[in-house]
Amino acid sequence: MFIAETDLRKRKIRDKVKMTYVTSEPYIGHLGLGGVGDTKGMLESELRNKHIDWICNAKVDKIEDGMMYVTEVDENGVEKKKHELPFKHSMMLPAFKGIDALLGIENLVNPRGFVLVDEHQRNQTYKNIYSVGVCIAIPPLSQTPVPTGTPKTGYMIESMVTATAHNIREELDGGQPTHKGSWNALCLADFGDTGIAFLAMPQIPPRNVQWASRGKWVHWAKIAYEKYFIRKVRKGLSEPIYERLPLKMFGVMRLKGKK
Repeated sequence: MFIAETDLRKRKIRDKVKMTYVTSEPYIGHLGLGGVGDTKGMLESELRNKHIDWICNAKVDKIEDGMMYVTEVDENGVEKKKHELPFKHSMMLPAFKGIDALLGIENLVNPRGFVLVDEHQRNQTYKNIYSVGVCIAIPPLSQTPVPTGTPKTGYMIESMVTATAHNIREELDGGQPTHKGSWNALCLADFGDTGIAFLAMPQIPPRNVQWASRGKWVHWAKIAYEKYFIRKVRKGLSEPIYERLPLKMFGVMRLKGKK
């Protein structure tokens, strides 16, 4: 959305395009996490500065060619207003669901098909099954008027994978899993010419650390990190020392309880 807005301004046609952000979140900057630092104020400010309207607590009723029908509800989930949003271009993210092949397997997945895991990333019924990333079940942070799931971010998933790899090794050696992912979140949100960075330790509150900042530096940091990450993957490097040590200085670790 923000990158599209930046592109329109660069082409000198921003004045010809009305933009509306539609979200199930109870407020801008909630992010499925109850906010991180002042993400509410920062993101609302960015939307206002870029003349982007928003509708929160929104349910998408249907989408037709060139028209989106949205119901906005109040804090109690009661219908507040109906919106008809004409569009020539739109992008909507449907509610996530788990893996079709696992749907309905009792004690393995929840009703949406996400894999149930314990703090060691292992399913408690089928103990030979570990799961990481977007496909695991994480309960919503809190009840919201329109269901809003908890996101699984990149560094958080890396910490899950690291813990899982150690735990499988422990089981192969005849022991029991002991490692836990830190589930810390370090994110760079690129807006095309500026952006917001936030750090949440852990991602799901209550947190030991939460911090958010914005500026043009985030845009350039995102570009630099993208190039670095692609190179790292191509080289087969998981966590090189020149990445691990700077993050360690800020207390950002993949495994919980590790120094």
